Amino acid sequence: MKNFKLKIIPIVFSIAFMGLRTHAQSLDSLLQLAVSQNSQLKSLELEYKAALAKADQMSQLPNPQIGVGIPILQPETRLGAQQVMVSASQIFPWFGTLKAKEEVAISMSTIRYEKMAALKLNLFYDVKSNYYQLKFIEEKQTLINKDILLLKTIEQLSLSKVESGNGSIADVLRVQLKIDELTNEIAILENAKYIASARINEITKRPFNDSIITNDDLLELPILVYDLATFQEEISKHHPLMQMLNAKIETSENRDIVKQATNKPALGLGIDYSMVGERTDANPINNGRDILIPRLMLSIPIYRKSFNASNQIESMNREALEWDKISLIDQMTRQLIEYKTAYDNAVLMLNLSEKQALTAQQTYEILLSNYSTNSTDFDDLLSIQSQLLKYNQQNINARLLANIAVAKIERLTNF
Repeated sequence: MKNFKLKIIPIVFSIAFMGLRTHAQSLDSLLQLAVSQNSQLKSLELEYKAALAKADQMSQLPNPQIGVGIPILQPETRLGAQQVMVSASQIFPWFGTLKAKEEVAISMSTIRYEKMAALKLNLFYDVKSNYYQLKFIEEKQTLINKDILLLKTIEQLSLSKVESGNGSIADVLRVQLKIDELTNEIAILENAKYIASARINEITKRPFNDSIITNDDLLELPILVYDLATFQEEISKHHPLMQMLNAKIETSENRDIVKQATNKPALGLGIDYSMVGERTDANPINNGRDILIPRLMLSIPIYRKSFNASNQIESMNREALEWDKISLIDQMTRQLIEYKTAYDNAVLMLNLSEKQALTAQQTYEILLSNYSTNSTDFDDLLSIQSQLLKYNQQNINARLLANIAVAKIERLTNF
């Protein structure tokens, strides 16, 4: 039994470890979850399907009308009294009316579909930006932990110098204060990780307290392929927000067709039937013969003020939407230029921080060597150690800004 327990313990730990690893999510898997689990996206999808279902209804004829009447005081005819009256009629709209109504419903469903596509782009950006923030925080924690190790090296060196009578305890205390400060910063960053994870969990509908273990890859500098003219052309043709405006214009045009068709005569066919009872006081030819009357109806629109006003309204709405398209392209062009500038600035910052970090590292090693042989240069040693941390943080911050800038560009162009 004891051997069995010893064997089962590693298995339990393995299962527990596997359970922890299930929380690890790659960026691609989180993007897929954002699409499949987001409640707002599901709501829009149902609205889209409902709008499509409505299009099938629009292509149907109006319901026929059937009426049955039983006269209380039966009207007498030459062939007998009318006992039961039945009527039926069917209205046929003007040619193309039903098709135009169907097109209105289809174009309105297209608006919802493009709204879904635009929401997906925003969801992808939200997941990416928070994922990059999370990765940035983790790399910053790793960087600070390495810096704490450097400070502990200085602390041990200072303690050795104090023990040999060549150093000051003040130097040791100053290093310890710096270590405490950085340790506290790691704890603060841990809280920031929880916030970033909660935002991703909200989008992907995961439990809010689930931790997200990012990939081991560093937050690398992304490669940006940038062609403003191509972006503008693609946005004007295919961006979901642009397609949504096009669908609104198409809906307005189809409404005009519907109104023009409904402002034309509508044809109706009907039939009236009366059951006639036989006369008992006489026996004329065709005694008790029923009455059958076919009817042809025509609905003629006379009043056109409402029709003319609605045409003007639709025309102005379409013109406004055309201006909205121009404004949208201008706005996105400006944003693309801003995001490209942010990316270029991040690259410049990255290159500078790499050079500065390399120089600071060399300077640190020289000062550390000098301090180990005499008590001078301690202030310079602490100062260059802080600068080294600063330059390394600027490095990962530059990579973060570059990744976010690319994510923003993809939100406008990757559809």
